[in-house]
Amino acid sequence: MTADSQGNDLDSVKNVLTSKIIVAPYVPGKTLTASQIAPSVADPITELGDVFGSGSAAVGLITSDGAPQDARDGDDATEFHQPGYTLNADPTLTLAFTAAEDNDLTRLMTIGKPDETGVYHVKDIIQDTKWFAYQETIYKSGRKRRRLGVIQITGNEPAQDTRGEVSGLSLTATWQLDPAVDGGNSRYLQSYAAV
Repeated sequence: MTADSQGNDLDSVKNVLTSKIIVAPYVPGKTLTASQIAPSVADPITELGDVFGSGSAAVGLITSDGAPQDARDGDDATEFHQPGYTLNADPTLTLAFTAAEDNDLTRLMTIGKPDETGVYHVKDIIQDTKWFAYQETIYKSGRKRRRLGVIQITGNEPAQDTRGEVSGLSLTATWQLDPAVDGGNSRYLQSYAAV
């Protein structure tokens, strides 16, 4: 659909059908480039096989009330004596979501690795590990938004264990400025493609 006489276009509405988050262990020396998620790429995960091969996994099911949510945080902008001039502070860009699955990946991101007997020795419920991340959101309009970058889990708020309800992990992933992404110039790469 194109814009109507009032300039409104229903196909431009971000009406989300579904999304997924896939992560892989961070490996120094590997790079993430714009060409890997370009709109012309039919399947980015195949294109990213070198990065998202062995050891990569989807976060799994995400709760409906904990769907991926973007946020930006930053210090106040620097204002100058002359009106109309400011410099924005460096931002922190985050992606919050609630992982419904208690799987090997969500445990690795939160409580770490088990010992040889299968027991976790928990010091914290978030780990300092960096991850390569691919996020894809599919819209009802027939578009996909693709993101590619390096994340680190910086927040974890486990839900209350209530009988008969899903007890998810409300995770916050911070997109990192990293040399692997656009030479360290971008927090993540983003593209839009047809479904």
